[in-house]
Amino acid sequence: MNLQALAQLVPPLHGCTLCAHSMERDGVRHCYAPAVREVFGVQPVNVIRASSEACGPGASHMHMHTWGAIA
Repeated sequence: MNLQALAQLVPPLHGCTLCAHSMERDGVRHCYAPAVREVFGVQPVNVIRASSEACGPGASHMHMHTWGAIA
């Protein structure tokens, strides 16, 4: 599978959908990451994930509950 085909299968900002710091508010997904919220307040994820903003395109503040789980 090439990268273009894969991109069609994964919705934009999918990491934010899985992140423990995100939540829907008025039909728009917002970022509640503590480090982001402290500086920028609660913002829509498309704003936070812009290349010049808090989380950036690499989702640097992403956290998933399962990352702390012990198998």
